[in-house]
Amino acid sequence: MSSNITNCKDSARLLVQRGLAPAIPIKVARMASSKFHWPRRATQIATLMLFVLIPAFGLFRIDLVAGTFVVLGRQIWWSDIGLILGFTTLLTAFAVMTYSTTGTVWCGWACPQNMLSEWANNLTHKLLGKRANVNVESSNSQIADAKNKVLNWVILILSFLAVSLPLGLIPFFYFFTPQEIWSFITFQTNSSLSQFMHRLYFVSVVAFFLNISGVRYFWCNYACMYRFGQRFFKNSDALHIGYDVSRASDCAKCNYCAASCIIGINPSNFKSTDTCINCGECVDACDKLHRNDKSAGLLRFSVAEETPSCSIGKKRSGIFSQVNLWVGMLVLVGAGMTAWSYVHYTPYDIVAYRSEKSSGLSVSDYKILISNKMYTPAQLTLTIKGIPDGSYKLDSDSLDLSPASRTSVNLHISPDLSKGLHRVVIEAHAKDGWVGYFGVEHYSARN
Repeated sequence: MSSNITNCKDSARLLVQRGLAPAIPIKVARMASSKFHWPRRATQIATLMLFVLIPAFGLFRIDLVAGTFVVLGRQIWWSDIGLILGFTTLLTAFAVMTYSTTGTVWCGWACPQNMLSEWANNLTHKLLGKRANVNVESSNSQIADAKNKVLNWVILILSFLAVSLPLGLIPFFYFFTPQEIWSFITFQTNSSLSQFMHRLYFVSVVAFFLNISGVRYFWCNYACMYRFGQRFFKNSDALHIGYDVSRASDCAKCNYCAASCIIGINPSNFKSTDTCINCGECVDACDKLHRNDKSAGLLRFSVAEETPSCSIGKKRSGIFSQVNLWVGMLVLVGAGMTAWSYVHYTPYDIVAYRSEKSSGLSVSDYKILISNKMYTPAQLTLTIKGIPDGSYKLDSDSLDLSPASRTSVNLHISPDLSKGLHRVVIEAHAKDGWVGYFGVEHYSARN
């Protein structure tokens, strides 16, 4: 196109010199911006930010101290098995549904790994040549002789390191609170936790640096569990890049779409082993090339269309296929189980057990353990039922619990309690309206 623009300018200049045309500046139309490139890039950046915001706002993270998952500011114990099973079912079924409907759109439009790999490839090509390949899968690096300079290598390595430094903090949000991370960044603490965070940060930065500099798409092709599931549940009805075979003659001696592919695939000749990520870069390239002659490109996003069927008239494919209906039911089941478990979530846990003599208490005494599973302060009141008021004593009947903490209270039962087996019920009332119970069987051997 640049040659066409130059020819237009030369012709216009010649006409003006001969007096056959007015000396009016000629504006040459520029190609429209890419249809998919920038929306895809914005989606990738938004997804990367989402990976930080999810743990930062307490939607999901791991509490290393308590050894539990945290969802929506709540500790998830094994007693909350309904929430665990519901969320796992929902996540798995939703992933399978995307395999069969949107194909690899996640990989091309949202996955941070692909975004970093693409950026690293572009920077490598810019500094070492357009055919340069320095990742672990490269059999021949093909570094341009004119760019194989120490300065270019230094800039490339420092660029990878500069990007790895902030990325190394992202895993921290899944194990530490934003306040702890801020204290770590600003060197405000010298505790043992800070020493552990420094070691973890070093490992994280090294891992990101090795990933960006050498691993790249190797992870996607051989280690990504999502990509493995995509291959296992591969569906020809899913969203994919379609090619207009009837206009194949337009592709004669043209390799523009293949040259624009970020993972090195020829979109006009797909193979069963190709791992297209539905990024749409080839569609943009073909559309740009055919925009000069005002014709549509040969590539497009496509899904399987309805096909006739002898028994039911029409057979629906894609999202309406029978497989996806079953997967859709699993999505609903998982969502329903998750919602039900969330509504019936128990924010506190109360348990009591007989104290041993080694703890300094008699066998008639019990230790009551109360846990706050929420990351907000709580106030609880304890009452004892099943035995007369004067036959027991609590060390304290009013408790103030810190966020995500545990405390214990001793229950002393009088040895003068009437002989026999007594059902003792420990009742806890929280200030937010929660009521919990725990019962123990106490035997009094009064003579």
